[in-house]
Amino acid sequence: MEQMLFKIFDKFWGVTEKKDAANHARQHLPAGITEENDFAYLPDGHRYHLLDVYYPENHDGKLPVVIDVHGGGWMYGDKELNKIYCEYIAARGFLVFNMSYRLAPEVTVPEQLQDVCAALKWINENMDRFPADRNAIMLTGDSAGGQLAAYTAALSVSEPLRRHFDVVDFGLRFNCVTLTSPVAYMNVPGYMGAYGRMMWGEPPFKRCVKPYLNFDEIIDLAPGYPPALLITSSGDFMALKQTRALHELFMRKGIGTKLLDYPKYEGKNLPHVFTVLDPESSAGKPCLDTVAAFFREHIPTDRR
Repeated sequence: MEQMLFKIFDKFWGVTEKKDAANHARQHLPAGITEENDFAYLPDGHRYHLLDVYYPENHDGKLPVVIDVHGGGWMYGDKELNKIYCEYIAARGFLVFNMSYRLAPEVTVPEQLQDVCAALKWINENMDRFPADRNAIMLTGDSAGGQLAAYTAALSVSEPLRRHFDVVDFGLRFNCVTLTSPVAYMNVPGYMGAYGRMMWGEPPFKRCVKPYLNFDEIIDLAPGYPPALLITSSGDFMALKQTRALHELFMRKGIGTKLLDYPKYEGKNLPHVFTVLDPESSAGKPCLDTVAAFFREHIPTDRR
């Protein structure tokens, strides 16, 4: 049964890949960005254990750092999926790390978290090779990558959670996080819950990760969680309710949080992760400007 479901979802993501490729073909990378590509963050030769670095060619001193985790339903995509998005972040005066990680069904969500943390450990150990300000770091992610980023931010401040998920202590602390349409509640009724539980690898991981499939089950183990900007939109079929619920959770827990909940734009519903899909569109550009401003607000005054 599980193999049949994976085949069905694989076809869905195959269609999505074609749509994303056509969308990317209509866009252009910003000028004046230095690319350094395909750093292996683990020495195993795996095609998904690679990351890229982008930053403005003309920069003055060290740059604030953004680390991005792409989406794709935990089954699809790699760093190329978010390259255009990340380079437009870089164009706003940041140094951006853009990582790949292994995908389901090869691995489960806990193993993807291990990949993300391994990438962060490499970044921590190698950051000084680049014009990076290690005292100004923001973590971002969208959709499935938003879930991975949200959990990773919790892992950054919680030794018990790092031990529970068997991840390395990557040694970075985040000034803030930006989560675009994060699918942070994976054990829910209906098809989303069935899909989410499959991504976690039940039953093999049932004993290990329960009850941590939903974000509200780990937040109390992560004191000092960083301030969070959350983004959703009227056409966010996958994560509108989830993003709102996560924002409400952060408010209840006293975590600094801001929600950008976009209504219709020019008479149309803005789609799931619209800023990532087209960062220089008439709707995406001002949203990305707000992301940049949010980060700068959380950089210590003497480092801006």
